[in-house]
Amino acid sequence: MFPSQKKIIVFLLISSLFLSGCWDQRMYKDLSVISVVGIDGHVGDIRGHYAYPSSNSDPTKYIVLEGIGKTMRESRIDANKKTEQTMDVAELTTILVNEESAKKDLYALMDVYYRSAQSPMNAKVVITKGSAKKFLEIKDTMSKEIGEYYFDLITAFEDATIYPKTNLEIAANLMFSEGRDLGLPYLNTSEDKGLPEGEGMALFNGKKYTGEHLTLRESIFATLLGYRKANFVELAYMWDKDDKKAQVAFNIINFKKKKKVLKDGNNIKIQYEIDMPVFITEYPPDHLDRKNVRQQLEKFIKGRVEKDIARMFKKSQDASSDVVGIGEDIRAYHPQLWREGKWKGIYKDIKIETKVNVNVVRSGSTR
Repeated sequence: MFPSQKKIIVFLLISSLFLSGCWDQRMYKDLSVISVVGIDGHVGDIRGHYAYPSSNSDPTKYIVLEGIGKTMRESRIDANKKTEQTMDVAELTTILVNEESAKKDLYALMDVYYRSAQSPMNAKVVITKGSAKKFLEIKDTMSKEIGEYYFDLITAFEDATIYPKTNLEIAANLMFSEGRDLGLPYLNTSEDKGLPEGEGMALFNGKKYTGEHLTLRESIFATLLGYRKANFVELAYMWDKDDKKAQVAFNIINFKKKKKVLKDGNNIKIQYEIDMPVFITEYPPDHLDRKNVRQQLEKFIKGRVEKDIARMFKKSQDASSDVVGIGEDIRAYHPQLWREGKWKGIYKDIKIETKVNVNVVRSGSTR
């Protein structure tokens, strides 16, 4: 063996002594791996609820620890005293925040997660109608691990273009944004089984929940106008046609939007023009091979969509919540209209008009 080879072997043997393990290694058997956190109360009087699996063989079984404190960190310390293991949030998927708690300062409640290197920034942030605790009391109806359940639930809404993609990181950016406000999933529980169900988008003004939320349909148009179409968009209406009710359902194939900003003195007007080809998925009256029938249907869809968009903007403006991000475009492309610190005052009073061009391009396998 050559001397140089001996030196290499000795070097490798010595180096291996320093590779015995990671300095921050944590064993799962010593941890209570928290997958969902619920928050009730305000800074000064907080109740934190921490859900983690209680069975290795059955992921649907879990325990909820409750901690009380003046801060989120203190409530977590209190909850940690009630388990024989150390609580760990490295696999946190969802943070559920009581709507009343979010009205004061959402960021103050989230700060403990932003300051921890172990917190996953892709965790979903959700606003709940009423106590967050009741959203963790659904053990008898669970079909999967609770953290996976909530993550998949919100992801399904995002795929359907009901909510824009959101997580801890995105929420923090929007809470400090001057040109766009945060919109978060707003969940209620069903009356029969108490299961979580989407009720719309919670509207924020800065770090505070305004107390107002969009409906699911209005949330779709806020997402389409403020972000983009995700995997698919499905809509359904009832049409009082010829003294009869007709079901109209369709998928939006594409959603192209153009925006103009017009100024007349101190008055600002925003004009949207939208091209929206659709695929009809339900229409019992049929005969969509006839041009006049298609045109009537297109006119109906156009009218209903324009009304829904108008309602969405009115709610957003009344709540001083620019979830569509009009302010971003004003600041970037019309700096002469941007008044530092005064955008929200201007936003509430601007006139917004929308013109939708609907084109039925597919009508299914029947006429």
